[in-house]
Amino acid sequence: NTNKSKPTTNSIPLSQLIDHVEIHVSNKQVHFRNLHRSTRIPYEHMLFFDNEYGNIQDVARLGVVCVYTPEGMTRDAWEEGLAS
Repeated sequence: NTNKSKPTTNSIPLSQLIDHVEIHVSNKQVHFRNLHRSTRIPYEHMLFFDNEYGNIQDVARLGVVCVYTPEGMTRDAWEEGLAS
């Protein structure tokens, strides 16, 4: 029985898979509007993970692919986001 949430020995650090990272404590919709403006990436090509459901609801209204992660970031959550 394997747990997909645990890292494997051949894991690639998340930092090597991401082009752009920003972490802010402000309103998430404002944050994503700023990201969109600065990167020109369409909202529907963005992926957002958060453990607060209210943030997921706010950002989803922009068209961003959102994954609710109440237990923190896991491999399953990552794969769910990529599949969306």
